[in-house]
Amino acid sequence: MSLTRKRFTIALAFLMIITVIPLNIFKPGTANSTVKIQLCMILDGSGSISDAEWKIIVYGVADAIRYNLPHDGSVELTIVQFGTGIPENASVEVGPVVVTEANYEAIASQVENINQAKGNTPMAHGLYLGWKTIKESPNFQVAEKQVINLATDGMPNERNYNATDDLDGDGDKDAYDDVIAVVNMAVAEGLDELDMEGIAISDNDRDWFVKYVLYPQPGHIAPPFIPGWIMVVADAQEFADTVGQKFEAIIAPEKPVGGAVFPINVFAVAAPWMLAALAAITMAVWILMKRGYIGS
Repeated sequence: MSLTRKRFTIALAFLMIITVIPLNIFKPGTANSTVKIQLCMILDGSGSISDAEWKIIVYGVADAIRYNLPHDGSVELTIVQFGTGIPENASVEVGPVVVTEANYEAIASQVENINQAKGNTPMAHGLYLGWKTIKESPNFQVAEKQVINLATDGMPNERNYNATDDLDGDGDKDAYDDVIAVVNMAVAEGLDELDMEGIAISDNDRDWFVKYVLYPQPGHIAPPFIPGWIMVVADAQEFADTVGQKFEAIIAPEKPVGGAVFPINVFAVAAPWMLAALAAITMAVWILMKRGYIGS
């Protein structure tokens, strides 16, 4: 083989390598590349919520999964419950799981069967576990947005000792400060949004959450459902009736271009054209070599 032909062969091989490598680098691995939002719902399961109210709450969340969350693989869902009646004061009850057409009914049924924790209100434990679960998911690296939605009927009253300062300036280091400390930590590590439902909470309690817990700041009272909102509902039934609306506000759909939305991997789209161009160049060079225009 002549030096010219050797050089051509080497160049051709190089072109093929740089064309194929991106397809392998950007191919989905353990993470699900369709996931756009990681949503963690954190439920207050403390004893101030009655058995009947708890059933209304979890059935409301289940119906929101059925009828309001997208089932197209774009949402990873986690549900955490907190209450001192369970080990470690908080537990992951569902997920993290990517919601699809094939599994959404099973997820909803699982939510309906969550047993209530009871006990006191270790809110910081629930927030800490919720954020930890989001962060440790393989989808943390690929999702565009990480959101926590907290539903509670009261205020924190059990410490996890994350706070080392009096963060709300009330003169005490207490469970309230632990909640603030956990939220601040999560924001520093990548939390994009924290919204809330307050079930029959007082205006003073609502205002504390608005000032210190919601994110992004400044927090505000919904509606409208701009990121960093709290909505106060009268009771468990109103929560159940409206939680789907809040899911829809959190999972705002993409605006379609040309009537459809498609997840796009730039290299996957470009690769066929790159290969076609490479084939055309190869054929042209081969013809020129055969006709003697390129030395053999």
